[in-house]
Amino acid sequence: MAPRPVIVGAGCAGCCTVLSLFGVLILAVFGYGFSNNWEAFCGSTKDVEDCPAVGATCYAAALVYAGFVVFCGCQLGVARRYSRIEL
Repeated sequence: MAPRPVIVGAGCAGCCTVLSLFGVLILAVFGYGFSNNWEAFCGSTKDVEDCPAVGATCYAAALVYAGFVVFCGCQLGVARRYSRIEL
């Protein structure tokens, strides 16, 4: 029997996809807020001084989470495809 290309099970891939979507959404909003110097993020005297750099870091982290969305979404498709073949 040929090895299966499924790396992550369907349940784990679905959970990863949902959590990563929330991560992308939240980090994109945080990145937008820091990039535009929102008062809630950059207004205090104890906050970071270079808010646009923090915003760029949030965007980079959102791209990492987007990669997980793509990977886990593909794993869902592969798991769904191979479950039909086995029947």
